[in-house]
Amino acid sequence: MKLNYVIFLLGSFLIIFASNFFITSDDKEVLKKKDSESVAVQFAETEEYTVSDETIFSEPVLDKSNILKFSNNNFSGEISLLGGKLINVKLNNYFKNPESDEKVQLLDRSEYLSKLILKAKNVELPNDLLFDNILINNDNEVLLSAKFGNFEIRRRYLFDPDSFSINHQVIVINKSGQNFIFRLFEESNGEINAESYHNFDYQFNEELEKIDYLPNESERVIEDINWYGFSKKYFLVANIIDYSGEKTLKYQKKTAGILRTVLSYKTINLLPGNQFTMDSKIFLGPKDVQILSSYGPNLEQAHDLGWFKWLAAPLEKVLNLSNKFIKNYGMAIIIITILIRILFLPLTIKSMMSMKKMQAKMALMKPKLDEIKEKFKDDKATQNSEIMKLYSKEGMNPLSSLSGCLPMLIQLPVFVALYNVLLYSLDLRHTSFLWINDLSAPENLFDILGIPFRILPLVMGISWFLTQKMTPPNPGQDEFQTKIFQYMPILFTVMFWGLPSGLILYWTVSNIISIFQQLYINNKFKKMQGA
Repeated sequence: MKLNYVIFLLGSFLIIFASNFFITSDDKEVLKKKDSESVAVQFAETEEYTVSDETIFSEPVLDKSNILKFSNNNFSGEISLLGGKLINVKLNNYFKNPESDEKVQLLDRSEYLSKLILKAKNVELPNDLLFDNILINNDNEVLLSAKFGNFEIRRRYLFDPDSFSINHQVIVINKSGQNFIFRLFEESNGEINAESYHNFDYQFNEELEKIDYLPNESERVIEDINWYGFSKKYFLVANIIDYSGEKTLKYQKKTAGILRTVLSYKTINLLPGNQFTMDSKIFLGPKDVQILSSYGPNLEQAHDLGWFKWLAAPLEKVLNLSNKFIKNYGMAIIIITILIRILFLPLTIKSMMSMKKMQAKMALMKPKLDEIKEKFKDDKATQNSEIMKLYSKEGMNPLSSLSGCLPMLIQLPVFVALYNVLLYSLDLRHTSFLWINDLSAPENLFDILGIPFRILPLVMGISWFLTQKMTPPNPGQDEFQTKIFQYMPILFTVMFWGLPSGLILYWTVSNIISIFQQLYINNKFKKMQGA
């Protein structure tokens, strides 16, 4: 195992760690949009209503009589009549694991999206709006309404049987003879856990923003947010907003693992006899780029492939294209590995030949190096100085050994990009290869004393060991360094133990190719020396 492997792998893990912690057909137009900035609706300039944390983060009592169920071909869920929020949402055609018929749950009963809160001037409204009037039309439209004197608040949901979205409207009607000044809030509640890839995502300035930790409290003014929602590794529930006014997003830790957010809209002055309408689309589905892009502006950004997404996106396309021809993602990974190694083959061979020549020079210098080390063993400064003089005299650049790192450093972005592809690609989810039942997850045949037994990481470790044995250490390398490198196959086998099987398959095949490359270089170098 050479130093360049160590630098490459440690660099890869560093980038992956840093990137994780710092960083269908269109729906029919079934809703007729109202112009919220018409003469009938004005933004109030002098007064902004706020809602205290006690009000926003309250705990309403929920019983079965306040629940309305919905479903189509792609999803099922419930609407709570308290605020009209979505809860208990499941996907009908996606399951938790290959052996289970348990459906993927986007939101459970403790999580919800888009609970409506309304605060008004001179009109007392309850903290939890109860939409007690329900109208269902043709099994594809649900209209909820709540009346308070001459003011009415409505939420309209329209369902398409084959869609991954719900078209949605909030309507406020002023039937009185006076202005109705109010402010809307949308509260959402969901799990945040970076380790299980549960985030709160939103789009700001055309860029994806993620909250994958639980802050005590934070507030941010967002003027051009397009959508927000709770994201899982492969799935998303999001509210796509068609509203250009200023918005403020506030998020707050509630309990361990739970984040609550409130999106606040600018105060509205609704003139007598008029209504305010705000449209949105609620997406409930997989993070498939083609599906996401058909439902909202830049919604496909929810399929986040990390820092090297410019490289990961084409790699994902090549992977999917290979699978179309051979109908097996395991073989597709092997093909893409071979293609990557062919791409870097000239540079790799040149680097390996350079390393062999450097090792040959170091072997000739070894007696002189040993003599210097023995002579100045008690004076490290003089020892290093004399070694540098010897290097200079022999025309040897001590940094030349780092030239072998170049192919690895160039491959590092490819490795990180492919890591994210294999980790987040929906197409790879629950796909099998040989004895592996899910290439997107760690292999798990059985447990021994609570530790999962995995064949592929062991094969990868053996391939590393063979690669190390075929590459002799530098003659100038001390005994301590030699010992450290001997344990590197074990160290990196442990580090890779819990990574997705698809990534380990890529690395194992890459190591096997390296073994054949090293055999070729060793044979070629012997012929050069014998000539």
